[in-house]
Amino acid sequence: MGIFMKFITLIALLLLTSCIKEKNQINLLHYNIKELDSLKLRSKEDSQINAVKEVIQNFSFDILSINEMQYDLPMVPVKGLETTGQNINILAKRLGLENFSGVFYPANTGMKAKRDESGNYATNFKSTDTRKLADPEDFGIFPGQYSSGALIKNNLKIISSKNIQNLTWKEFNPAIDLTKFSDNNGNPLSERVKLFDKNLTDILVEKDGFQFHIIILHTVPAFHFGNKKSPNYQRNADQLKFLEWYLTRQTSLNIPGIEIEPLAENTPFVALGDWNTELSNTSNPGSEVLRSLSKKVQLYPTDPKLITNESPSFAPKRLQLQLDYIAVSEHFKILDAGVYRPEEMRKDLGCENIVKKDSIRSYKENEKSCYAEFSEDFLRAKEASDHFPVWAKLEVK
Repeated sequence: MGIFMKFITLIALLLLTSCIKEKNQINLLHYNIKELDSLKLRSKEDSQINAVKEVIQNFSFDILSINEMQYDLPMVPVKGLETTGQNINILAKRLGLENFSGVFYPANTGMKAKRDESGNYATNFKSTDTRKLADPEDFGIFPGQYSSGALIKNNLKIISSKNIQNLTWKEFNPAIDLTKFSDNNGNPLSERVKLFDKNLTDILVEKDGFQFHIIILHTVPAFHFGNKKSPNYQRNADQLKFLEWYLTRQTSLNIPGIEIEPLAENTPFVALGDWNTELSNTSNPGSEVLRSLSKKVQLYPTDPKLITNESPSFAPKRLQLQLDYIAVSEHFKILDAGVYRPEEMRKDLGCENIVKKDSIRSYKENEKSCYAEFSEDFLRAKEASDHFPVWAKLEVK
């Protein structure tokens, strides 16, 4: 064989190898997009959606998991809105993801919220009147508020999907003593309180003959929000125990006979979401469940330095947490993964009057307004959400 033919053969083999690898690859992106409601999605002037679009342009993905998106219902949160379940498609169009299909179910969040005197649901999260109208058990100020969805690229075929929403806490964990807890209004919890304040979605997809499940879950925060008898810590733990059992058929609870079947043994899956407790936390019971899960599946991130959530503040010391995760079965090899949190490039400017610039933000320190300058990418990520995207590049083994 001549040198030229050997060269052509080598190029062909390299191209073939590249095609095979690409064929076996599946790219994941999980993103909790803060309080993404129907009003924001329908406003062309909303800068948050534009920031989200710029952020996700950093990634190539086949699956986008989305938390905190409102499941749209007529006249929710205000009169004049008419669609049902179309927010996932509206978001796809706004983000330029027309070659993706959406799977979207309503969360329990806000289903017990009340309308105000004008017949609308509250939309101002900070108002004290808003709290009086909020759902006392499942949080939220209007129905379907913190729902989760998935956008799946059309190179994956959606076989089926199901929504797990109505299982009660007592059905899953009969031993739970609900009398220890109170709702956000100080009243006893209902014996029929749901396990999930939101919901869990299971989507079966196929790529080139390989089938796997996509599990989307956004758990309740492991935080009390001022309620000393809050069920949140234990509810978070039991939601994660359900996830562990559903994925692996094993958890510390003795699961009674319920109508829901977990995944069959040796089933390929990817699970994504804001699981609202830190893997490294030593006091939250949900964190112990996460550590148990991490011994059964491949979990990312595990490095406590990787921050996925922080307060909207720009102060030097602000609340920073690791809450968002991706878990995958042994059928996949994680080629690469990361948290998209751009470098701050912080430059503190003191607390005197300064010349205003787009790259400067203020924060309070000892009752004074102080200022700092940040990188454009970091500010865009902060405008998009209080969470940072988590991504993973997988290869089917």
